Amino acid sequence: MSVVADPHVSGATRFPRDLTRRIVQRMAENSLDTAPHAMAEPASIFTDPVQFERERELFFRHGAHVVGWEGELVGPNTFVTKDVAGVPVLITRDGDGQLRAFLNACTHRGAQVATGCGEARRLTCPYHAWSFDIGGELVGQPEAWGFDEIDRATLKLQQLPIASIAGLLVVGLSDDVDPVGAYADIAEHLEGYGYATHEVVASHSWTLQANWKIAFDVNLEAYHIASLHRETLNPLVMNNAVHDTFGRHARWAFPTRAAAVMVDLPEAEWPEPALVTVVHTFFPSCVLLETPVSCQMFRIYPGRHAGECTVELTEASLRPVQSDEEREARKRGGDFAALIVGTEDFPVAEQCQRGAEAGLNRFVFGKIEPMLQHWHATWRSALES
Repeated sequence: MSVVADPHVSGATRFPRDLTRRIVQRMAENSLDTAPHAMAEPASIFTDPVQFERERELFFRHGAHVVGWEGELVGPNTFVTKDVAGVPVLITRDGDGQLRAFLNACTHRGAQVATGCGEARRLTCPYHAWSFDIGGELVGQPEAWGFDEIDRATLKLQQLPIASIAGLLVVGLSDDVDPVGAYADIAEHLEGYGYATHEVVASHSWTLQANWKIAFDVNLEAYHIASLHRETLNPLVMNNAVHDTFGRHARWAFPTRAAAVMVDLPEAEWPEPALVTVVHTFFPSCVLLETPVSCQMFRIYPGRHAGECTVELTEASLRPVQSDEEREARKRGGDFAALIVGTEDFPVAEQCQRGAEAGLNRFVFGKIEPMLQHWHATWRSALES
């Protein structure tokens, strides 16, 4: 877990005032939100191959996933590609502004028709040069006479469900997924963050020898900051955290050390933007970390087996970048976040996985770790249902 501030970018707070009030109260009391009781989960939830396959099928192949921001598609005839739990996905915005998502696979032999992002009216497969317009229709087919027995209308790109939830791009990997319904419990709480204008400035990726849930867990509590991040984050933030749940999704927030001044100030004099960090966590495994100056997205997916996962980190500016200096400042933020998780959080996550595989019988989650309790209860309930 990481939090970054930057002097080059500022603006009014995006955070709900009632959330900030609760954080200030927790600072005044030197306390934090807690769960009623401690709980434990068997360590086998991180190693069992049968449970792993069920999770991959139910949560990921048949789930709705936050994959980016609408700001990544800034105009008509634009596209962006994503890897979503191992599935190549293409997202486009056509000339009328309509969003679409497709399996990024040519309907001839499956090669990817696009890489990266950009502006284009036509996307061409590198294998045999079949071309598709931004709406997914097949518009170019060399030596088409060789395929005249196949209805051309059936050769358009395979469409996937997609919705914009408060400016977040939410994609389903199968036809039975309802992205809007999947985010109905939290959608209204995401308004006001300006996701439609976010611009990506940096990205990093890892393949970890750890279960995807362990990699997700590092984003769910500040209890570890004083020890694991003693020299990096501990001088910057405090563990006076508050938390909320919205169906399967959740949110927690905590103050920076600079926020301590707010305890003795009247509310009308509180700094803007608020000196707090808000962490949205989305089912099954996306983390959106909001600082006063930036937004970081962690997308965590299962790997090839229970003891492997992939993590994608994307750093976004809150609005289109205005200068090279601003871009570099935001890139430094993303690089700092990558340094923290890559050298501190993720090595420990891999240690936790080795502990589970070595025969540790259970993992314990304390009252001071309510987000961990929420998520493990939510995943368990989802499997049971």
